[in-house]
Amino acid sequence: MQDPQLTSFGIHNATFKDILDPTYWGIAKILGSAEADLKQELVPLEGGSSIVPWGAAPARASGEITLPIRQYDKQILRFLKPWVAGSEVENTSGESGGSVTTITNAKGTSVVNASTGIASVAVGTAANLKAGNYKVVVTAAATIDIYVDTDVVGGVEFQNSDLKINTSAITIPSSSTVEFQGIEFTGGSGTIGMTVGDIATFTVNPISTYLLDSYFGKTGACLREFELTVYAECLGGKIRTTTYPRCVASASTPIMFLENEWASMEATIQVLQPATVDYIAHSKYINR
Repeated sequence: MQDPQLTSFGIHNATFKDILDPTYWGIAKILGSAEADLKQELVPLEGGSSIVPWGAAPARASGEITLPIRQYDKQILRFLKPWVAGSEVENTSGESGGSVTTITNAKGTSVVNASTGIASVAVGTAANLKAGNYKVVVTAAATIDIYVDTDVVGGVEFQNSDLKINTSAITIPSSSTVEFQGIEFTGGSGTIGMTVGDIATFTVNPISTYLLDSYFGKTGACLREFELTVYAECLGGKIRTTTYPRCVASASTPIMFLENEWASMEATIQVLQPATVDYIAHSKYINR
């Protein structure tokens, strides 16, 4: 009787293990495929007058793995782009009170001023905060209009195509505060006297339960070498794995945006020659 055939079905997960620092592991579980191109072209060895080669030798393999990833976390991002400490800043519990960044002058210098302008912005009523990049434009010595670049979370009503969201000019009080859309503006300690047309900007994060800032091309970042193990689905007790001991990767890691579709991250993984073992990949078949 012929022995049962070795088969493999589907893909269950891919695990990344940092070679430099084994503290870091990452797992991707929603995957399209894991396709390795390790085949080598055969180079004909010519000689004499034969119409066919006298021999053949294998050329180099490209050693690339294509890995469409539809789910990823901070650890996965560490492996799929040039990384350095600070590339990922994670707050696993998010911001229960939201946040507002420091306001800065973008045009002119009169808006942000501890005496005659806006001394600071801060969270007022957190529940009213709406995500986005904001700008304030001076309309008179002590009044401003407010603009935001998105209405993605709702609760924002644009007044015109310039993306203004206040219906009437907002007065900045001296040595006091005024609130709009959950943002608290504190006026300077002196008489408010801003220059009409000057602009300042800041960013708002609404209340959240998770927050990750991921930076690309950060100074000092470099590729991280890792060991990659791919697992097939387990059917009938059959476990199938392939391990690549030394790899680096490059992926379209900024968030992709697709119409009515969950975005995948197309990772290209380069298999490298290991220094510690005498093979570049190892497949294991448990049960048949």
